[in-house]
Amino acid sequence: MQALLGGEAKILVGDGSSVVNARLRGARVKIVMGLVNYYPNLFFSTPDIKSPVDLKGKKVAVTRIGSSSHTATVMLLKKLGLEEGRDYTIMQLGSTQNRLAALIKGLIQGTTLSAPESIMARNAGMKVLIPSSEVMKLGVTFQHQAAEVMEGSLRNESRPFMKAFAMGYLEGVREVYRSKEETMQVLSKYTRITDPQVLSASYDESYQAIDKEGSLVEGGIQAILSEITKTDPRARDAHPSDFLDASIISELSREGFIKALWSVK
Repeated sequence: MQALLGGEAKILVGDGSSVVNARLRGARVKIVMGLVNYYPNLFFSTPDIKSPVDLKGKKVAVTRIGSSSHTATVMLLKKLGLEEGRDYTIMQLGSTQNRLAALIKGLIQGTTLSAPESIMARNAGMKVLIPSSEVMKLGVTFQHQAAEVMEGSLRNESRPFMKAFAMGYLEGVREVYRSKEETMQVLSKYTRITDPQVLSASYDESYQAIDKEGSLVEGGIQAILSEITKTDPRARDAHPSDFLDASIISELSREGFIKALWSVK
């Protein structure tokens, strides 16, 4: 987010919580595309944890306070009757790799993990305490990943670049849905994972979480605002639409780009 705010980057792919927090503090940043519009990650625990209630008195890890993983974890465990601080302690451990290592070593007892680390956790004997199907059933609607830009760039000479990015990204999403093999090759390149079983399972677990059309969903922002209200009173008067700009996605839809993208065989 600092790179975007400082002008070092034109587009940021990040979590929705960062945008909400930044804009509440006065930053003119907006979400222009919804990439993952719910929280898709599984909640893992050490094998000794038999049910969520066993997390009482235990340590649960997130990337950092205020992040997507933190907000979603607090929302999820609250729906299961557990309150942050009262029932469990939050640990800020950073990356998914760091949290997986801490879980396997028993330094923490729970955390959310995405593929491929979720596959590695299973292989290491860690327990899927709350599967993604249960997360969805509990109604954890959440703006997990989004494309974020400075508001002014949507009205100046940068707008054509923003539109081109959106088009290229959506074309890439189509290829992810249509070509498992190529997606696995890209995943291997950037994660340096070569195990074909891990790569295959990572694809199967994750690809359907990616929104095909970059849709913007106000419910995911409202969920973040509701959580932030506890510590930032400015969130009470904010509306989800304050954080969204659908102009580029709407333009691509009117031009028939998105429909044509998915009609091509």
